[in-house]
Amino acid sequence: MSLGDHLRFLRAMKGGVGTATIARAIGLERPWPINEIEVRYRETGADELVGRLAEYLSRPVEELFWHRERSRTMLTRHIQHALQHAQPIVLHLRSGETLSGLPAWWDLGSIGLVVEGEAQLTVVQRHAVIDWG
Repeated sequence: MSLGDHLRFLRAMKGGVGTATIARAIGLERPWPINEIEVRYRETGADELVGRLAEYLSRPVEELFWHRERSRTMLTRHIQHALQHAQPIVLHLRSGETLSGLPAWWDLGSIGLVVEGEAQLTVVQRHAVIDWG
């Protein structure tokens, strides 16, 4: 899961606090650096900013750095490569579940996966994917 997706999740778990509120709390004049992290598809966010966000959200900074290394672009490349080569993928979900199978399609919000041993297509929301292999 990308850092942006993880930040949106953490904000929701903190009662839906807005980026403007967080920006003020961590000493930013405007929320755009936080908004940029949440909408970018690549690794983004300066180390200092990520550290301040981790402190505000009461999370270990290593957790946020870990998510920053798992950009949506990296997941897209992984799925696209598997599609082109008819290779199975493994998706580790926020729920703790692990799904493996052949990707049938993907878009910006979800992945169609033919799970091993199942006849029906499983649709996985991309924001639910914590890690992949």
